[in-house]
Amino acid sequence: MQRRKFIKQTGLLSLITVSGLLTGCSLPFEYGPHDIKVKSEFRNLTQRNLDKLMAIDNNKSSFRFAFISDNHTFYDDFEDQIKDINSRDDIDFVIHGGDITLSSLHKEFTWFNEIIGKLDVPFLTVIGNHDHLSNGKAIYEKSFGPTNYTFTFRGVKFVMFDNVIWENGNKNPDFDWFKENLKNDDNYNHVFPVSHIPPWADQFINQNESIFNEMMLEKNIELSIHGHTHKYYFDKRYDEIDYLVVGDTPDRNYAIITVDEDNYSVEKIIF
Repeated sequence: MQRRKFIKQTGLLSLITVSGLLTGCSLPFEYGPHDIKVKSEFRNLTQRNLDKLMAIDNNKSSFRFAFISDNHTFYDDFEDQIKDINSRDDIDFVIHGGDITLSSLHKEFTWFNEIIGKLDVPFLTVIGNHDHLSNGKAIYEKSFGPTNYTFTFRGVKFVMFDNVIWENGNKNPDFDWFKENLKNDDNYNHVFPVSHIPPWADQFINQNESIFNEMMLEKNIELSIHGHTHKYYFDKRYDEIDYLVVGDTPDRNYAIITVDEDNYSVEKIIF
C-alpha cells in the first residue's frame, strides 16, 4: 500500500545524514518527518465537529455514539470501520480514543483526517501515546485543538483527557485539571471520562493508577473509556467502575454506547 511505503521511506530518511546527500535528488515523498504544516481544511477539527454536534442537539435525552481507537497505519481496516459506522442510522457521533498515527508523521495525520472525514456524523478525538511522538502533539493541536477539553451533549459531560506519560517527556498527566472537570454538581446525568491509556496499563506507574481510580471513586464516575491495549475489555476492573477498552482497528471491532437519563449500555460491534 502506498501509505505504508511512504512511512517506511520517511523512516529511512531520518537515518540519513543530510549534509550533501540529498542535493539534486528526486525524493519519493512530499514531506519531511518533522513537518508540522496542516492544511486549512484539517485545522480546528475539534471545534468544527463540536459545532456540528451542537447543531443536532435537541430536546431528546437519549443518544448513541460509537467508540473506536488505535487505527495506526491499518488504513484498509480503518476505511471498512468508517463504512460500517456509516451503514447504521442510529449513531449521533463518534469518539476516537487515540493513536490515530503510528509515528506522528504529518502525512499520517492527513491520511487519518481524509478517512475519518468520510463519516456521516461528527467525530471527536483524544490524543494517544503514538500521537505524542516527535512533533505529533504540535500537529495534533493544529489539527484538532487542546489535548484536554470537555463537551456536553444531551445532559452528559465528556471529559477528554490527555493521560500520556512516557512519550510526553515522562511528565505526569494534568490530574488537577482532570479532577476539577470530573465534577458533576448534579448538573449532568452522567460524566464520562475518555482517555487513551487505561489505568492498569503501562505508563501508569508511581501510584498514578491509584491516583486515577481514587478520583473516579470520589467523583462517582460510572464508566471510563479507553483504547491503547489493542484488546476489547468491558468489565468492572476495580469492582465499582465500568471500564471500556476497544481493540485496535485490525481487530475489526468497536463499541456502541447507548445513553439515556438514568442508564447506559455498551454493545460490542464486529465488522
